[in-house]
Amino acid sequence: MRVLVLGGTVFLGRHVAEAALARGHELTLFTRGLHGAQLFPEAERLRGDRSRDVSVLRGRDFDAVIDTSGYKPADVAASAAAVDAHYVFVSSVNAYPAWPAEAVDETSPVWEDGPEEYGPDKVRCERAAESALPGRVAVVRAGLIVGPHDGVFRLPWWVKRIAAGGDVPAPGDAERPVQIIDARDLAGWMLDMAEHRTAGVFNGTGPAGMTTMGELLGAAVEATGSGARLRWLPDAALRAAGAEPWTELPLWAPEDEMAGAWRVGTERAQAAGLRCRPATDTVADVAAWLRDGGEAELSDWGAHARPAPMGAEREEELLRQVE
Repeated sequence: MRVLVLGGTVFLGRHVAEAALARGHELTLFTRGLHGAQLFPEAERLRGDRSRDVSVLRGRDFDAVIDTSGYKPADVAASAAAVDAHYVFVSSVNAYPAWPAEAVDETSPVWEDGPEEYGPDKVRCERAAESALPGRVAVVRAGLIVGPHDGVFRLPWWVKRIAAGGDVPAPGDAERPVQIIDARDLAGWMLDMAEHRTAGVFNGTGPAGMTTMGELLGAAVEATGSGARLRWLPDAALRAAGAEPWTELPLWAPEDEMAGAWRVGTERAQAAGLRCRPATDTVADVAAWLRDGGEAELSDWGAHARPAPMGAEREEELLRQVE
């Protein structure tokens, strides 16, 4: 199969490209050439900026396109119009205005005419792709994507911090469910949908209840062998101390604000074959990637998408305030 990946050198796109080559597909990458120049020498590379000119894609014979880098509707409209192929578009659960405050599933209402922000723009991108290639688009509304090469660095931050040992502020309830999707599982499944020409809308994340925050962070303690001590701090205490959900403490989704964060229905995706490896396996692989110096590969990412978790002084202050 002739596969075009829009992206293909950063995190999810990198895993898609790797899986496509492993399956023996003929791979073309369309990128700006900013990252991963040394990756996948066996793939054809087309260089360009999709927001300016996609003419290099026209007249090419692709069987499937996997779009991991579409954020602006006009860019997706141009890319989809330039190809005659099955189109797998990576969207986001931010497409649902009720999320993360409420639980959602694949039938939940999406943004209709929202502001020019990430979630509403993703919905407009979905519609642009479908308009250009009606009945030939698989929309994947991804949840929290994790795994090796994760430049957003939420789960890797936890693994790195826990590897340093000592008392670690652990947010909320250890029994709170968490949903994640390993980028390798998502990449392989999207290729399955490309190969089978599967169309429709799917929530691309792990099943609700797949793991808990305690299991996830506990797996990091085990994988790193650090002996770190997890100090579980209730939502109310963290709120009183002024802690910032999701940024200062990655993956912390307090119930009073984000009750639906880890309650995303994935029935259609599971029926279409999405399967997820155990979260403990992902944590172990992230730990191995970090030990092998994986964070160094992120030096050219900049800080555009990464959270700003707390440092040691802030941790100590927080632990003192909630004792």
